Amino acid sequence: MHRQLLALASIAATVAGAAGCAATAPHARMAKAAPARVSDPNAPDASGTWDWMFRSTDDQGDMRVEQEEWHLAQKGVHIEGYYDRAVTMMSVDERLFRCNQRLGFTKTTRVRVAGQIEGDRIVLREVGFEAKPGPCDDGARNLVAYIGVLRGATLALRWGPEAGQTLVRRTDGGGRAPLAPADIGGDVRQASMQTPDVGGPIGGTWEWELRSIDAEGDERVEREEWHLNETPDGLSGYYDRTVARVRGDGTNFVCNGQPRYETTTRYNVSGQRFGDKLTLTETDYKASRSPCDNALRRLDTYQGHVADADSLILSWGPGNQLLRRKH
Repeated sequence: MHRQLLALASIAATVAGAAGCAATAPHARMAKAAPARVSDPNAPDASGTWDWMFRSTDDQGDMRVEQEEWHLAQKGVHIEGYYDRAVTMMSVDERLFRCNQRLGFTKTTRVRVAGQIEGDRIVLREVGFEAKPGPCDDGARNLVAYIGVLRGATLALRWGPEAGQTLVRRTDGGGRAPLAPADIGGDVRQASMQTPDVGGPIGGTWEWELRSIDAEGDERVEREEWHLNETPDGLSGYYDRTVARVRGDGTNFVCNGQPRYETTTRYNVSGQRFGDKLTLTETDYKASRSPCDNALRRLDTYQGHVADADSLILSWGPGNQLLRRKH
């Protein structure tokens, strides 16, 4: 009986000792674990919305406007986001582009990016894109990698020895922050970004004109004169559109028995502006009915941006037009 009690006591002591070791083992491992890493409060923070714009002229004399809007989110040292890129081509000499037989076209792309902070540098790479093919765009793109330096309200990116661009952090008001020079070599596009009139006043009188030959061989002259007002409440105004047709073969039109006729329409517009971008909507119109015009119109909405102090680009669906400020 005493031996059985001693045996039971020995077993209980053994079990208790094993349980005690099991209970204290995790505390021993926790004591040896490395302390949690504390993030550097002085590390660059790329989070936010960034803008970039570049205006140039190609070898044919046509205007090329490139715009990018970057959206970046940084968590610790990791960065993810995307940017929307729009490239607009506008005919300056009123010749139609062969790809779409229009005065202009716009190519849009959304590019996804990812990267991290490495010391005082920002390393980003393009990981995918979405582009809609069209008559002037085959939809093909090349993905690149960037090395960036963040200085205040500017993010200088480069992707080659002589290839770079400087993004400007968007302010809370939606406008552009003051532009600063980039300290990266070969940023050939930075000088064109610093046009002081970009984002300037839109209020004033703007003109547009197009001369063409229609499918029937008749000469067609379209003219528009835009009168825009800009206030803290938004944009408002109107434009007068005149379309004249002249018989190319010298005969008369059936509608009026004359070799020429003309229609005139006044459109009222209103809209909003965000930095150098704007939206305008035709709210109503006035047109006179005639033998050659049923006075029926359709109302459109325009997306646009200020290319420079004297150039305003408007787009509606597949169409584009370049307004020039009237002096």
